Amino acid sequence: MAASPRRVTVTTRGAVVLVLAPASALAGVLAGAEELVLLAILLGCLMATGLLQSASRAQVARGRWRMATRLPASDIAVGGELRGVITLTTTSGDRAASVPTWLEDPEACWGRVARAAAPSPAAQLPRPNPSLALRVPPATPPSPADGAGTATLDIPLTAPTEHRGVFALRPVRHWCFDTFGFFAQLVGTSPTATITVYPVPAQVAVAEEALLGNLGNEDAEHLAPSAPKRRNDLGDFAGLRPYVPGDRLRLLYWPALARTGDLMVRDFEDEGPRRVYLVADVRALLGERGAERVLAAAAGVGRQVLVHGSVVELSTLTGDRTAIGPGPHGDLALLRALAAIEVTPVPVTLGWRRWWPGSARTQAPAPTGHLLAPMAGTPLVVTTADGALSLPGALRRAHLVMAP
Repeated sequence: MAASPRRVTVTTRGAVVLVLAPASALAGVLAGAEELVLLAILLGCLMATGLLQSASRAQVARGRWRMATRLPASDIAVGGELRGVITLTTTSGDRAASVPTWLEDPEACWGRVARAAAPSPAAQLPRPNPSLALRVPPATPPSPADGAGTATLDIPLTAPTEHRGVFALRPVRHWCFDTFGFFAQLVGTSPTATITVYPVPAQVAVAEEALLGNLGNEDAEHLAPSAPKRRNDLGDFAGLRPYVPGDRLRLLYWPALARTGDLMVRDFEDEGPRRVYLVADVRALLGERGAERVLAAAAGVGRQVLVHGSVVELSTLTGDRTAIGPGPHGDLALLRALAAIEVTPVPVTLGWRRWWPGSARTQAPAPTGHLLAPMAGTPLVVTTADGALSLPGALRRAHLVMAP
């Protein structure tokens, strides 16, 4: 990818010299020290020479290099190894191959993708530093007998896979520096890349009826009841059940009212896919390690649900919610959804603030009304032993799955 011409950029070293030169001149004039004034003049000459040299090099190299980013995969488990390359290509007969250039360290260009609004990328770019940049080896063109061709260089690229999350590689910048490293001219930038680092699914034993979504009436009564979704086509007759507000009146079974005094409706088997509500407890009080264990266990449980042909309604106590259906890409969709969940770290509180009047000593419970209201059955709540003690009342009576 070629870069459009830009103004000159002062490096970290150049910024120091820009401050040091006038300060040295001012100190020399005030103190009457000619050495300091001469030092300021020398630094000024070096800065002017570096500016002209970097501009000359950039004029030759800019627009004649092409960059490409190649990764073997975009999804990988935590702890896996994912290595790619950044390819730089130039025309063999060009003078650009002989101009010294530097590439920004690709390892420092990875960043976690967050849902929160971020400042503009230009405001976050660090100042170029020749000491931290990688010197691009000169491309050796083929002999004249081979005719015109291209010279290609591959720079190793290692993706961060130590932690779970979604990571993006911002454009890696290709620079021309002067001999002194005071100024930098942009030659080109590489394309961006995104990888998903998902948790390694943990093996967790769960009752088969829970994986099918049929959790029984005894557990369902602890949660807010809701009527089944209205459909025009009814399945096979399954029996009678208590009336729930929202049921169609034409399904009422009046003889039961006359015998028992309770409203009963005729129930029909749902022909649609079963749904299992999977809730991952990733509250800050569990800590980062506890939340990561919960997500690994949720991945194992969710994959079992998909194998049984049920839809996974994945939720967290921090507000995330998504649905993943069974199919050839169901496992990957589940792992990607778990990788994108953000875990809020526990805020560090100074010792004197813990006992300061008015300071928060306990964490407010996470709201769960938005999770329980749409659920027609008891959810599977994946948590830790410590997290189970602080769950909201309704979720304590749900089907708990302890993360190993």
